[in-house]
Amino acid sequence: MKKTLLLCMLALSLVLSGCSLVVKDPVVDMKQTVLEIDGQPVSKQTFLNNYNLQINQEMQLQQMYQMYGMSAPATDYAALQTRAKDAVIRQELISQQAVKLQLDQLSEEEQAELQTEIDTEYERTLQLLQDNYMPDTELEGDELTKALEQYAQDTGNTREKLAEYISLDFVNRKVETDIIKDVTVSDEEIKAEYDAKVEADKAAFEENPNGYGEKVNSGSFPYFAPEGYRWVKQVLIKFLPEDQAEIDRLNTEKSDADSELQAAMDAQAANVEALAAEELSDADKATLQDQTSQLDADVVTAQEHVNDLAVQLLAARNHGYENILPKALEVYNSAATQTFDELVSEHNEDTGMPQAGYAIREGFASFDEAFVKPAMALENVGDVAEPSQGIYGYYIVQYAGDVVPGEVALDSVREDLHENLLEQAKTQTWEDAIAKWTEDADIKEYLDRLDN
Repeated sequence: MKKTLLLCMLALSLVLSGCSLVVKDPVVDMKQTVLEIDGQPVSKQTFLNNYNLQINQEMQLQQMYQMYGMSAPATDYAALQTRAKDAVIRQELISQQAVKLQLDQLSEEEQAELQTEIDTEYERTLQLLQDNYMPDTELEGDELTKALEQYAQDTGNTREKLAEYISLDFVNRKVETDIIKDVTVSDEEIKAEYDAKVEADKAAFEENPNGYGEKVNSGSFPYFAPEGYRWVKQVLIKFLPEDQAEIDRLNTEKSDADSELQAAMDAQAANVEALAAEELSDADKATLQDQTSQLDADVVTAQEHVNDLAVQLLAARNHGYENILPKALEVYNSAATQTFDELVSEHNEDTGMPQAGYAIREGFASFDEAFVKPAMALENVGDVAEPSQGIYGYYIVQYAGDVVPGEVALDSVREDLHENLLEQAKTQTWEDAIAKWTEDADIKEYLDRLDN
């Protein structure tokens, strides 16, 4: 009787405790509902797929940090889980809207368009796999295709998987297009945006007069131009490759020598400071005094090394200038018989110069003084300065024109402003719609099942 009772109690305890002797069916486990959105269940598998995607993106970000020598922040797995949850809810709500609006039904034309997208993406994926895994393959035709498709299978990039994602995105875009179809931008909104940009640039350039040139020369578009700027074009004659290599080598050596000199001077200063400290024992003082001569000698040696490299660097630059001076003079003299634009087209080695030239002003600190000084000394539009020795070689500069001060004409930027504002308005409308769907949705969470 006692034995029977003991067995019954043991059996009951196993049932109540969910004993580890019971083995989970992984397929059943992954079908557990972890979210319910307006009655629509989201399985554990679906959630974890998105969670793993968030982790992969985080890993890629960390690799970028490492690539650039930066310390990556610690991974916040709780935040990744929240991001995954938000992404799953967002997608489910969009899919539900697609059904309500009957946008999940594709016409024959849309089906053909979707199939083209899938085919194109799959071909692109196979090409990427070949570039990364089989760059030197000698396989061709069907054999190559078969090998690449195996890589696609192994990496989870099968046509079926891509078709699933692309089809989902295709319908998402249909829903978004429907939601934003009536979004417009008024003339008043365009004018307000224009005025705001003009005032912002005006204030910025008043605080930093060099800001206009920095913005223009980097390819950005300012809405206001301050006084005093001019357009300057150049023909850059670079140092010969072998001369530039020697200059670079000496620059690196001198930079290292400068660091060594600074370290020696810091050690010398620390020694002097230590000797001046109060309550210094006689033994410690004697030790520091013994080190003084060596530290002083280290500074002298380091300074001599810096000076020697400075002389070598100057000689290397002068040698580089000598080798390209004939060409620089030839270009300069040709300005008397050719247009400067022709000289730029034929000889300029500055591949980054904008078509209109560079915007500079007196004392413009963002460029080499050897470029700015002769350019600003030119008196008349069209004048060309004699070759000047700069960081990269010889500059032959032309005063190409004046920058008209004041705000740009509204009509010249109206179209761009309209496009930008319309895109912003569409994005905001779309995000507002999703936020409203989320707010109104009945969302139940069972995230504790992720740990089971």
